[in-house]
Amino acid sequence: MYNPWLIAPAKPSADLAAHTLGKHLRQRSRKVAVAIIGIDAEIAEKTRTHLYATSWDFGKLAVRDLGNLRKTTPDFIIPLLRELHSANITPILIGGSDRAFEAQYLAFAELNRQVSLLQVDRTISLSPQGAADGVLDNAVHEKGRRRFHLTHLGAQQHLIDPAILELCEGQAYEAVSLGPARGDLSAMEPLLRDADLIGLNIRAIGHNEAPARSGFHPSGFSLQEATQLAYYAGNSDKLSSFGLYGLDLSAGTPTDVELTSAAYAQLAWYFLHGFSRRQGDFPVSSKGMLEYVVDLEGFNRLTFWRSPRSNRWWVQVPAQGRKGEERHRLVPCTYQDYLTASGKQTLPDRLVAAFRRFA
Repeated sequence: MYNPWLIAPAKPSADLAAHTLGKHLRQRSRKVAVAIIGIDAEIAEKTRTHLYATSWDFGKLAVRDLGNLRKTTPDFIIPLLRELHSANITPILIGGSDRAFEAQYLAFAELNRQVSLLQVDRTISLSPQGAADGVLDNAVHEKGRRRFHLTHLGAQQHLIDPAILELCEGQAYEAVSLGPARGDLSAMEPLLRDADLIGLNIRAIGHNEAPARSGFHPSGFSLQEATQLAYYAGNSDKLSSFGLYGLDLSAGTPTDVELTSAAYAQLAWYFLHGFSRRQGDFPVSSKGMLEYVVDLEGFNRLTFWRSPRSNRWWVQVPAQGRKGEERHRLVPCTYQDYLTASGKQTLPDRLVAAFRRFA
């Protein structure tokens, strides 16, 4: 079905242990939930070497490695991603250049009127006025109807043009810099749960754990923290596309390249780990969710929802917010957000900004 776009990968080594991921890949299964796809073939093959050797801890999750793209131009990637989304298959995209992230969100936009995209990177690849060729420019500076909501995690403030942060503030986008994100990683879970698609650039991780990438920037998330973000991403029932970018095969020593491709594999593993433990929460189903109503000044009555399956929380956009698709109108939040609203009679800034998107 996908042969026009993809070249089949090499078979996993016969020497792999029985408990490994490489031994559990479903090469011929018609029912596929997650597909591994190499955008950059050489990077993907190095990642597979490490990923195939990891343990299988995903139950009956149907994972298939579809191979590598025959071409890497956006006009070639977009139709494949549209086809995968239509078939309800979530791709793990393994690439080098984050220009593929642009194709990732543009493909999704052709299937949905509104898209929430999230990027994890040390910089925000965006020009304040749309004059430069930033990866996010087509999402932010598109003329006409607004199709995208942007969330960005991990930007290092000394690398960011203040005008970009002002733009994010004015558009009610969410940009959480590295320090606050690391300070309370669990508070990032609702942001990842609100995303339709995610691109994680390996540059967001500290240099020592992922050295084969561009630039000389020592700080970032630890790999352990990044794998937690990958788990949150996989565990979100709303997420339909996950991309790994930033590995540069020409940067550093062969050992640096192997270490960074192993980091790719670890991130992919934790994404699969989260995916295999999805609970079927909103937007898959809101059945059985528990309602909590808060009388809050300025909002009249505000409704929170909790899923007894996962104990995760959402807040409903107030009735006066009529814009936006219905599936976006339950905004992921935390139990602490509910306590702040009900106990302190205040609404966290993030939720106030979220409501602005529907005004």
